[in-house]
Amino acid sequence: MRQTVLDLSDAKEIFDGIIKHWTNCNQSLRGQGIVLKGGYGVDAFIAAVQQFDDLGVQIDGVIEQRDKASEQLWLFKTNMRLTMQRFAFLVRGLQPEYAKDLPALPDVRSHEAKFMASVEKTQHVWKRISRVQPLVMPDGTSFEAFSQGIQVLRVSFKARERAFAQERHLRSIRRQHHQTLINRAVQYRALVLGTFGEEHVMSQTLPYLWPKQDRTKKPKEQKLEVVPTETMLRVI
Repeated sequence: MRQTVLDLSDAKEIFDGIIKHWTNCNQSLRGQGIVLKGGYGVDAFIAAVQQFDDLGVQIDGVIEQRDKASEQLWLFKTNMRLTMQRFAFLVRGLQPEYAKDLPALPDVRSHEAKFMASVEKTQHVWKRISRVQPLVMPDGTSFEAFSQGIQVLRVSFKARERAFAQERHLRSIRRQHHQTLINRAVQYRALVLGTFGEEHVMSQTLPYLWPKQDRTKKPKEQKLEVVPTETMLRVI
């Protein structure tokens, strides 16, 4: 039976609810209020939620960088393919003996290895032709300029990959942080029930930790280690 949310979309509502409830709960107790194992109190939970939110902001920034890198790479790939296409026409018209060595034009959607394989074959043919007689395209693109374009394209591929890798890394950290917070929230619910009893208003108003459509279900009981009973504060 599900006892935690399935994704991060419900996280803010859930965690804000826990913070509000925990704060109100502490006001009903003398002393330090509800404290979980390891001296983990509401302030620690609030700080952890802030870190969770900060990770979300970082992810949004990386997504923006990733999208820009992807758009730039798409533009470079499109321009490179057009150059290769025009070069192939020129070769077939001016140097037909090299036409059989020309690669098939790559799909702009192709991954780096496949796309670059075609680019490098074009570069090889151009280099062979240039050894006999330099071939410069009508727009002024020379073999040297084409080769420089290849380096720019490689850099663009790497930039996009770095952005994706960073996004995956941050999302992984955020998922782990999310699970830690949920575990603490589950512990908090259990400790409140143990402190006040199921019929108390504080127990009756505990925030849910699972999706709205599953709120008719109860989370599976979990054995928890909490602070010793004698250190707990009596209910006012």
